[in-house]
Amino acid sequence: MRTTIIKLLEYIARIIPLWLYPALIRRDMLCVFYHAVSDEPMEHVRHHYPVVPVAQFEAALLYLKSRNNFISYEELHAHYAAGTPLPAKAVHLSFDDGFAECFTVVRPLLQKYDIPCTFFVTTDWLDNHIMFFDNKVSLVIQKFSELTNAEQKKVLTTLQRQFEVIIDAASFIPWVRTLRYPDETAIDKVCQVLKIDPLAFLRERQPYLTTAQIQQLHAEGFTIGAHTKSHHKLINLSDAERESEIVESCQIIRKITGQEIVPFAFPNSAFGLDRRLLADIRARHPFLGLLFNTKGLRRDVNFIINRIWAERAPAPKVGEIKKLMPFPKVLHTAYQETWIEETMEMVRKLMGKK
Repeated sequence: MRTTIIKLLEYIARIIPLWLYPALIRRDMLCVFYHAVSDEPMEHVRHHYPVVPVAQFEAALLYLKSRNNFISYEELHAHYAAGTPLPAKAVHLSFDDGFAECFTVVRPLLQKYDIPCTFFVTTDWLDNHIMFFDNKVSLVIQKFSELTNAEQKKVLTTLQRQFEVIIDAASFIPWVRTLRYPDETAIDKVCQVLKIDPLAFLRERQPYLTTAQIQQLHAEGFTIGAHTKSHHKLINLSDAERESEIVESCQIIRKITGQEIVPFAFPNSAFGLDRRLLADIRARHPFLGLLFNTKGLRRDVNFIINRIWAERAPAPKVGEIKKLMPFPKVLHTAYQETWIEETMEMVRKLMGKK
């Protein structure tokens, strides 16, 4: 019964035109976020999530600017803290992680069109001292994909001997994608086998924002937020560790920029996190601003703002790069998902009354 209802709702959701959805799913504003925009390969990112071409990002900005009113974080904060009205069809733009392209590529486009933005920065990566494990994994996948069959076979033989696992060329990429934070030693060993030097990459490529760049972004009117210190999934940490990741990263940003209030964005999502704990952390640390999540148009407690992930793409086949959806399709999909969720909730309530 439930499966039948969901399939029917999915069919209806697909045929509802995008222009009609704002009347069906009423929100004060849209929040949209990205990670990386560049016409360069960004091999440390491209196997983690898609890199948005400059022209596609610019097209999304123009699409939104022609239909909506961009607002700054300060306007958004004033709305939630003091009830200050937002303009009609408000939209807030943000970037997560803190890649250098936020400064070199994104910033000039935002200035060109006079668009405000909030940049959420993972503070451990500031000034390119360490590399995120997923960025190492992306480098590994890229390097392995560039090897000849003979070179791949040699690498696999070495890895099988070191890790005592049976992997072939077809299973290598799925295997390396399973490696997470606790496996960083293994990731580093794979890098060594493939002759990848993350420290040299950090020195030469400078993939992450610097303190000076953040200070300039702030001086130019952009808002800087925190994205934890380490980019750990908070659901996997203790309550004390969660508080440390949130509070200390915001303190670092506050010290760099001088902002009185520092917003925060959850890495991955706020799934499974106790909202009472989060409310308590904010109450004890008044400099913490609004918290930003990744669940599209879904409603949450009043201090958590959900955002639409603009880099969404259908799941690719093994070894393929994700192909981005055009922005209107991203927006349409977010509305469809929320309409289905809210309609299913109404169905459950109606059936519960019988």
